[in-house]
Amino acid sequence: MAKGFTPQEETLYYRTADAVMVKLATAHEASELLSVVREALARFDRAYDSAPAAARAAVACRAGCGTCCHHDVAVQAHEVFIAAEHIQRHFPPAELEAVIARAAEHRAAYLASRDRPDRVLPRTPCVLLREGSCSIYQGRPEICRAYHSNSLDGCIANLAAGYDRVDVKIEGLRGRMFAVMLAIDQAIESAGFDDRAYDFGTALHEALTNSLCLVRWARREPAFPDTFLERED
Repeated sequence: MAKGFTPQEETLYYRTADAVMVKLATAHEASELLSVVREALARFDRAYDSAPAAARAAVACRAGCGTCCHHDVAVQAHEVFIAAEHIQRHFPPAELEAVIARAAEHRAAYLASRDRPDRVLPRTPCVLLREGSCSIYQGRPEICRAYHSNSLDGCIANLAAGYDRVDVKIEGLRGRMFAVMLAIDQAIESAGFDDRAYDFGTALHEALTNSLCLVRWARREPAFPDTFLERED
């Protein structure tokens, strides 16, 4: 359990983790497991809605901003499969092909960077960013659900600087969202599923083009190759 949570956030963590673990224990097929994950992700919305009114009022995030969508995103396998499932269900064939093509370019650049640890990749937009907005909002990764800013100017300054030099965190909200995120991830880890941190765009390309990675995950095997793991700089 991470330090720094308030008693309320700690309670939220344990309630979320316990609920997810109970439901994972009764799910076996990949479709059932993903249903449990989708239901767990809905807890982010409930955590947000029950946050203090002052914290919610401080949120500067709006559709069309997209500054945080230029950061590298490390995710676990279950998040990749939820995103891939959303794309496959809702994107028309031409748009699906376009996403796969963009993800392939991202994958090539990412794998090349692993061969050159000193190579600094520019902050490029997520392959799913469209006109400043997330094109898979209902299927977005956990960190994207958990992150909120109190200053658009601060986000723009951080993007331009290449690092977080302006504190845009929101007291009373960030802890609640991260309690949910940590609870889901640790529940899935406790159930024996792949808990390694992968580069989102690279793993997404694999999930959209190779159905066997979902089969491996459901069997509690590593879902993606080691080369897809988050790069340690």
